[in-house]
Amino acid sequence: MKTTELELIPIYSTREMGRTGPADPERAISHHVIVRLHTDTGIVGLGEMSDVDWDISPASLGQLQAKLAAVLLGRTPFDLTAIQVALGQHQWDHQVVCGVDIALHDALAKALDVPLHQLFGGKVRDRIPFCYPLARCSNMADVDANLERVRRRLDQGHTAIRYYFGADLDLDERFLTTLRQRWGNTVLLNALDASGLFEVEDAISAIQRLAPFQPNLVESPVRGRHDAPPEDFVAVRRAVEVPIGEHIASLAIAARLARHDAVDVFNLGIGYDGIAPCLKGFGLAEAFGIKTLHGSTVELSIGTAARAHLMASMPNLTFPCYPAGPLVYQERVAQEPVRYQEGHIIVPDGPGLGMELDEERLATQRLW
Repeated sequence: MKTTELELIPIYSTREMGRTGPADPERAISHHVIVRLHTDTGIVGLGEMSDVDWDISPASLGQLQAKLAAVLLGRTPFDLTAIQVALGQHQWDHQVVCGVDIALHDALAKALDVPLHQLFGGKVRDRIPFCYPLARCSNMADVDANLERVRRRLDQGHTAIRYYFGADLDLDERFLTTLRQRWGNTVLLNALDASGLFEVEDAISAIQRLAPFQPNLVESPVRGRHDAPPEDFVAVRRAVEVPIGEHIASLAIAARLARHDAVDVFNLGIGYDGIAPCLKGFGLAEAFGIKTLHGSTVELSIGTAARAHLMASMPNLTFPCYPAGPLVYQERVAQEPVRYQEGHIIVPDGPGLGMELDEERLATQRLW
């Protein structure tokens, strides 16, 4: 089986959230690139570059396609490691390697006629706990909008949330206080994400202020995020009782934070460098006794399915995970989207990702 053609299809999708904040009536728009990797056996590997923040004009996407084709065409997905090494010799925008890597894995699993999770050793769970993302509040209308979103998700049986905080701590406290008054501990506050807004002392103060709302962890507490000095994370960890987590953008970052005992939780994901480094990140976390969850950049069903198969195979997955895109976006391009049930992502059936494109929907959402 050899690859014969690479398609990169630019599409848009509309988020459930507002463009500038939770209460903004104008919806945010995300751009994605659907990857189709054709082979001489008729098998087509599907991938997704999710929520990209780089230019996807016809000219730039054509240049990207040519650069990727030079690495991929004429090679077999069974040479997966060699292809990943070759991809690693170049600089790529965020999500590019991820989208290609998903397509390669999908083609390989389809050729073997197995679900994708079999390539990672098989499932240890059929469904994955997840939490729904809520944007930070900048005014009282945002507080009300977020509370309404929580209510709607509770009605669907989804009880865990992840809340971005730090724009206005008074409003954060108002939102979380009302949340607890209305629903008590029915709502699991899985994570508070500071997105690197704070200097060390301010991070400590903010976490101590919000700790009574009982988050499972606080992510990215210090300015610089995963590039911040490990000593900054250590200072925060020593001063607070809430576990501290950070996004792991590379194995080098994982190793640096692990060596310094800087964080309690790794937020691991395939969106940075693809599936293989993410698997290694889970192994490194297990070796150092660091807890884990799987992050998200808000994917459609193809990207979410890839993450679901991987999460199903990781025995050291600790906390509810973040892939909630099929609930966030109004449109879909898969014939059957990834399913959510009672606060869990249901792992799709195979072979491969277990996803098929809806050609009519895909045509409607194409950017050009």
